Amino acid sequence: MSNTSRKKIIQRYYSVRAKDYDRQKSRTWKSEQGFGTEVFDELLDALGGFENRTILEVGVGSGRNVKPLLEKISLRFVGLDLTKEMLYAAKNKMSACKRHFDLILGDAEHLPFVTRAFDAALCMSTMHYFADQEKVLEHLARLLKEKGTFVYGDLSPHESDNQGFFETLERTISKAHSRYYKASEVQKLFENHGFHVSRMKTVSYRKHYRSLIEDKGNYFGVTSEELHRYIQNANRETKEQYGLTETELTQFYTVITATKKTKSK
Repeated sequence: MSNTSRKKIIQRYYSVRAKDYDRQKSRTWKSEQGFGTEVFDELLDALGGFENRTILEVGVGSGRNVKPLLEKISLRFVGLDLTKEMLYAAKNKMSACKRHFDLILGDAEHLPFVTRAFDAALCMSTMHYFADQEKVLEHLARLLKEKGTFVYGDLSPHESDNQGFFETLERTISKAHSRYYKASEVQKLFENHGFHVSRMKTVSYRKHYRSLIEDKGNYFGVTSEELHRYIQNANRETKEQYGLTETELTQFYTVITATKKTKSK
């Protein structure tokens, strides 16, 4: 699939999903922020000292990540997303915060900002959509000021998943993503593309197969039977890694805080 075709799929997917996105996230993560407390605490720890500084979120979506941050920290915020329906949801949600923010319809692989424009950047549950994740990291490093902070969050396969179970699972229920990285792979990717990783945390949580179908499968014409056939064929090692049962599995979400490397003189 070409990168252009994938982006069109992503736009259509989120334009339809926008109306149910927050409800689905709240159900999955069991919190108003759309994340477990551990994940939101990582965001707050990373950005707690950024009062009145300029922050970019790539893939702002419905504003679920930044709204609770804006309620606690006075930030100059810029959010970018590929889908206008998600930006409408973000605008409606964030207007009550009475903080300065700008929302921009744009492509994260062609970021429309000047060099060293931001003190920090967020990219939560978005990196797996990029065909060239290395290029996006290099662009983000360019946009950050010296020693700027980058906070990343995304689903990650189990560290011992050498069979590609999770990647194939995602391709079974979704046609939009490019690639997911293990936590150790993400750390190496960051270190090789302009960042020093200062903190990394992986949070595990349980997810019902019904939720996988509702969140993704339904949008791509995937049935519960197709998902269950794939899961039932998993070997013993995979079943242990992901805690597979008849109804649910364990998923892993990795949050990384990194600092832009300074150039050697």
